[in-house]
Amino acid sequence: MEFITKSKIIPHKILNEATGELEVKDFMEVEKRSRLKGGFNLMYHKSYEEITEKVINSNKDLRLFNWITNQFTYARVESLIIYSACNIGISQSQFAKMVKKLMSQQYIIRVARGIYRLNPYTYVPFRANAEELQREWTEIVNDNKMIEEMKD
Repeated sequence: MEFITKSKIIPHKILNEATGELEVKDFMEVEKRSRLKGGFNLMYHKSYEEITEKVINSNKDLRLFNWITNQFTYARVESLIIYSACNIGISQSQFAKMVKKLMSQQYIIRVARGIYRLNPYTYVPFRANAEELQREWTEIVNDNKMIEEMKD
């Protein structure tokens, strides 16, 4: 992981309690950001906004998209996505179409029957280790490519 540090001086007016006047004091602001290795800009052509634009056509689609995304957390990077009409009020066919759309947009990938993994180059769950998830995603994609080549 790469770190970028920026610093700048910001002037603020502060009340001097002894004299009762406003004085200008300079404060140094240091901003430290981490930059993820790779990143979706370098490897994938689709961003989160582009995927949502192509996949979501109605309020039900939005509710279903959010429900599927929320199935993935930092503790559950692989999630068993099964149809649950009682939780979200969506038909089974609409649910299957949404999963298929998300797979075609490379937002999720199928690991095993009913088990999917979220693309960490597009969306990283809160508190998740992005670098590790990206490495695992790349390994899964490479393994799937090798399997496809063996079939041919």
